[in-house]
Parts: sequence; C-alpha cells; structure tokens
Amino acid sequence: MVQIDILSFLPLVFLFVWAAFYLPKFMQRFHGVFSKLLVLSIAPLFLAQLFMALSSQAFDSYFNAAHYLRFISYIVPLVGIVLNYVETVRNEQRMIAKLDVEIREKQAIAANLSEREDLLANAERISHLGSWELNIKTNSYKWSDELYKIYGFNDFSFQPTHAINEQVIAPEYKKKVNKELSNAVINKTHFAAEYQILQPNGVRKYVLGQGYYYGKEHKLIGTVQDITQLKEATLKLRKNETLLREAEAVSHNGSWEWNSGDELVFWSDEMYNIHGYLPHSVIVNLHTYLSFIYEDDINEVRLQFSTARKNRASFTVGYRIVRPSGEIRYVSTTAKFKENEVGNGYSYLGNTQDVTLLKETERKLEEKINELNVSNKDLEQFAYVASHDLQEPLRKIRAFGERLKTRFGDSIDVEGQDYIERMQNAAERMQTLIDDLLAFSRAAREAKHFTPVNLNDLITKVLADLDYTIENNHATVDLAIQGQVEGIAPQLAQVFQNILSNSLKFMRPNVPPIINISSKTVLGSTLQISAAVQNQWYCVIQITDNGIGFDESYAGKIFDLFQRLHSRAEYKGTGIGLAICKKIVDNHSGFIFAKSIEGEGSSFFIILPIKHNAIS
Repeated sequence: MVQIDILSFLPLVFLFVWAAFYLPKFMQRFHGVFSKLLVLSIAPLFLAQLFMALSSQAFDSYFNAAHYLRFISYIVPLVGIVLNYVETVRNEQRMIAKLDVEIREKQAIAANLSEREDLLANAERISHLGSWELNIKTNSYKWSDELYKIYGFNDFSFQPTHAINEQVIAPEYKKKVNKELSNAVINKTHFAAEYQILQPNGVRKYVLGQGYYYGKEHKLIGTVQDITQLKEATLKLRKNETLLREAEAVSHNGSWEWNSGDELVFWSDEMYNIHGYLPHSVIVNLHTYLSFIYEDDINEVRLQFSTARKNRASFTVGYRIVRPSGEIRYVSTTAKFKENEVGNGYSYLGNTQDVTLLKETERKLEEKINELNVSNKDLEQFAYVASHDLQEPLRKIRAFGERLKTRFGDSIDVEGQDYIERMQNAAERMQTLIDDLLAFSRAAREAKHFTPVNLNDLITKVLADLDYTIENNHATVDLAIQGQVEGIAPQLAQVFQNILSNSLKFMRPNVPPIINISSKTVLGSTLQISAAVQNQWYCVIQITDNGIGFDESYAGKIFDLFQRLHSRAEYKGTGIGLAICKKIVDNHSGFIFAKSIEGEGSSFFIILPIKHNAIS
C-alpha cells in the first residue's frame, strides 16, 4: 500500500496558484514563444510533482516518472528561450530592414524637399517674388533670399526685425501697409497692398505685398513681388494712351477695330467725336455704321469693304458722313487686313480722319491756282510787253543817242557828250536787265520735258560759245566730265554758261583764268544734304576757278535775285544770273551751292539726279 506525503502536495498548491493567477498576467505582458512554451511546461511539471508526492522510495516507478516529467518541464522553457531568441533576432532584422526603408524614404523626401526648395527659389528669382513670415507672439521675422534681394540687401545672414521692415517701406506708404497688416491680424484674414519700398542705396521700387493670417500658429505669412517694370510699363502705356487720345483729338484722327467673328466695331473716343456722338454713347456695328454715311456714298463704301473682305486685302476709301445735327463732314478711312493668330478668323484695324478742313483747303487752293493761272497769264502778257513794247523805246533811245554822238558830236561840248554816254550805258543796262528778267521768267514757266542730256557734249558747246572770251582772257579750261542726266538741255546750258561767264569775268588782275570742270556719280545717302533722296543716284558737277573769290559768308545769298557783291563800276551785271541758275537747278530737283576763299578762287557744285522720274 502506497503511503502519501501530505507535505509533498504543497508545491502543487503553489504551482496551481502560479498557473491560475500569475501566469496569465505574465502572458499578457510577454507575447513571445517563450511565454507560450512556459505554459506547456506547467503540465509536465505539475505531473512530476504529483508523481513525486506519490513516490514512496527512490527509483520506483513514480519517482522515475516524476524525474522524467521534470526533465521535460525544464527542456520546454529552454526550447522556448532558444526560439524566443531566434524570433528576437528575426524581429531585429525586420526592424533594421524597416528602419532602412524608412531612412531611404526620409532621404528621398529630403531630396524632394531640397528640389522643391530650389524650384521655389528659382521661381522666386524669376518672378521677383520674395516670401516672409511674422510670428505674432515673438514679433520675429523670417525672409526668403529673394526678399533680401528685393529689399536691396546683399547680406543674407542678418536676422530681419520689425524696425528693419519698417525702414524698408517708403515713408508715405508706412501708414497704409501697417493698417493692412493690423486688419489682417485683428480680422484673421488675408491682405493685399501695392506700395513703394526704399532700398539702402536710395532706389525706389514698386512692390505688391500679399498674405494671410495663420491662426493656429499665430503667424502672418506673405509674399512681396517686385512689380517695378510692370508698374513703369503700365504708367508708360497709360501715358501713351493719353498722348494718343490727345493726338487723335488734335488731328481729328480716330482708330477702330472690327473682327470677323463679331459684328460690333470697337471705336476710340475720337471716332465718336468725329461722327458727332459722345464717347460710348451708341453701339456701333457694320449695319448701324452705314446709317452714319451720306446716302450718295453708301454704295461706294459698301463696295470697297466687300471687295476688300473678298480679297482679304487692305483698303482706303473717302466718303461723307452725316452727324446727328445734320452737318456733313468729309472723312478718309484706311484699313489694314490682319489674320488672327488662332483659327481662320481675320480682323481690320482702321484709321478714320476728318478731312473736312483739308477738303476746304483744297477747294481754296484750287481757287488760288485758278487765280495764279490768271496772274501767270497777266505775267506772260507783261513779258510780251517787256520783250516788245518796252524794248522798242529802248532801241530808239540807244539809236538816237548813237546818232547824236556821231552826227552832232563835234558841236556838243564835253559835258553834253558825257550825258549822252551815261544815257547809252543806262539804256544798255536796262536792255540787259529786261533780257535777264525774261530769262528768269522762262526758267520758271517753261514746261518740264526731260530728255537724256550728255553733259560733256553740252558743256563743250557752251565753251565753244564762250571761245572769244576764253581766248581774249588767255584762259585755260580743263574739262573732265562724263555721263548723262535727264533734264532740259537749253536750261542746263544756260546754267553752265552763267557760271563759266562769271569765272571768266571775276578774274584776278594779270592772272590768266584757270577753270577745272569735273564730275562724279554718288548716292544721295553720301551727300550731306537732308533733302537728297537716300537711294537716288546723283551727278555732282564741280566748276573751280582761280578768280577773285568772295567772302564765304555770302555763299547763301549770291543765288538770290538782284544780289550783287560788287558795284557796277567794277563789274557789269544785273545780279540775276545765279538766281536763274538756282531756279533751273530747282526745276531739275537738284541742288547748287558754292564755296570760296576770297582772293584765291571759287568752286560751284551743281548736283543733278541721274533719273528725274525717280524723284518726281
């Protein structure tokens, strides 16, 4: 019979209490494999203690079973410890891998954030837009790098303060900006203000400040954009618009635009004024505009516009309009065709000018022309009288004077003969003056029939006519001229004859005249003459002599009518010869001028266009 030791059951009681009350709490705190295997070790441990209590002697069946089960109860937690260690290592590896992934993600986020910051900095630099932040609690500012540049600071290291921010704002705008910021803080809303800043170097800039109040962090966050160029462009555009509006008003010139996709016509203010309406007082489209046109001109305007639209071309048309008051005005419209950049549409940009005064001036000009034609006929009649009726008494005065001198010279004393000589000289001067005036009149009135003129042949003939004077004065003429121009040969011959005659007349005493005649062909752009056509070819003829010359201060006056630099006692002449040259050269759309050194000689320059039709 087995003897039971009651004291051996006490460990079972403690084991039961451990398993029932403390082991669940242990498992709630630790969830590893060790905890689970520890639970499994309770059963063999419990049985081992039970068999040990039932054992009566060493190494009996209960004793052996108890030690075997106790061994198992030791092995199971040990396996749990090993498995828990393996699980812990695996968890650490998983944790390290997870941390590595998180680090990579954070690095990617940091790189992306850096790229975004660079992108933001570039965007701020391109748009001249700086950002700032004001902490209301600490009253501290933060500026972006671009804001330092906008405010004119090259040092980005210093910490901006409220005083520095106040200093940057132009004095006249401080009250406005502070009010906007205060309202944003009090009302917890956004703000926007346009104002000027004053950089440390004294330069003023226009900026646009915008921002909002961030309530959670009690901050004002905003941006400042440099709008100086935009503001200056806006002011310039506004000034140009004002100038254009005033220019249109002064010149009675209105502008308009019509788009093919819209029946409405946009008018400038002057367009309304031209048509007798207050600006923007009526709606204008193609149909209503026809009602503004004088009835007899409507079909012509409609035809011109329809043809232009069909051919997609520009057009110009003149017509009359009727104002609401019934007044009729003349206008001229020029329109330019323009294709739209998007789609197949097109538009017309036009300009309409009130030419009523011009029409009235043209009418008066025609009347003046008619009066001038009548006057010219009177002048022609006077020229006829001067050439016939006035010359006839002069011829008789000279003839009878010559008879007095020849037939009664012996019976007339010296004083009487002097009177007769003076009378003959005066009659001769009168005859020369009439002849020169008639020549000047012909130069102004002759019809302009231009033909090719060989300059070398022409001047050679002129020199042949002056052959006696050249020989008598022992003069030397060097002719080196080529080419031809379009002109009136007799008139050009008179120009060269007058100038060459002057060179032979105004010679220095005891110095044989030397005259050089040369020519060259040049473009108008090379001439220092503002009236010359830039792309027109000109022939420049230069006539240089070694005569007495003249004071160059008179170079512009010698071509005036009746202008003389010497008395009649010194040199004969009427002072009309060079005026005739000037008139003829003007008729040929050319230029004439002279250069001289008194006592050394003169140079005359005659500049004639090669092709006259290129100018006229």
